[in-house]
Amino acid sequence: MVQQELLVTFALIWLGLSVGSFMLFQRGEDAARKRRLWPAYTIFSNTVIGAMLIYMQPPTLMLLGLLAFMVPLTWLTIRATKFCSRCARATRTPFFLKPATKCSHCQKSFND
Repeated sequence: MVQQELLVTFALIWLGLSVGSFMLFQRGEDAARKRRLWPAYTIFSNTVIGAMLIYMQPPTLMLLGLLAFMVPLTWLTIRATKFCSRCARATRTPFFLKPATKCSHCQKSFND
């Protein structure tokens, strides 16, 4: 019963994070605010996932592998996401190869 309650709690937290992400990063025109909040939001949401993994108690090697995978993935997500100063929309590069050089929506260069 406790695990079912935890699963419901995790689902509600995840729903809240998803709604919060939409409200903060998909709406609005304040690119500077989005740039400032994005790293903290990404780290917080991945910390929630990591805490849930720890609580679920998978085999130790699996847990360590998943947590070790999450750290660089968090950094790459932060690095690969840029917010355009013209349209304030997020641009992400595929497969985190390198940060985007121009907005995928309005084509403004990020170097300007």
